[in-house]
Amino acid sequence: MTEQQGKDRAYWIDEIAFLEARLNGSQGDIDSEDRAACEEALKAAKANLATSR
Repeated sequence: MTEQQGKDRAYWIDEIAFLEARLNGSQGDIDSEDRAACEEALKAAKANLATSR
């Protein structure tokens, strides 16, 4: 089991909320490099949520 598979739906929901808030500027300014990393992490978190139990 990978680390991502061991996390439950609640974890991924929280992670998605955090990343969306980060991208929306709710947690301060975000530079283009951080934005790109957050967008990739958000895609991965949504995919992991879709496959989580």
